[in-house]
Amino acid sequence: MALTKLEFHKLVTTFYERDFNPKETLQWLTANKIMYFSWGSNDLRNFENQALAIKVSGHHHKGQILITLGWNDTYTLRLINTTGKVTGTFTDIYFDQLAEFIDNKIERIPSYKH
Repeated sequence: MALTKLEFHKLVTTFYERDFNPKETLQWLTANKIMYFSWGSNDLRNFENQALAIKVSGHHHKGQILITLGWNDTYTLRLINTTGKVTGTFTDIYFDQLAEFIDNKIERIPSYKH
């Protein structure tokens, strides 16, 4: 069963690390608009400048991606399915690697050309 917005918010708050500017992060993610929109991205949510959630419908993952920023200035990416289960947690991702990293986890298949 799909999570309600309140249940999802409670889940997200357990992953808070530190404040960051989700708009700035989104600029990095949308620099390659074709890649970004290939994720089926919609329903962006800023959780108190502590987390950025994006609903996606990629080839490998459908659900939410949750992005937080750690105290070491690297991002943590969590893949959360539609029932609220965290199916992957990836840490120590630098800002200039984030979009490509997400694409590799949720969309890219070997037949795609760079």
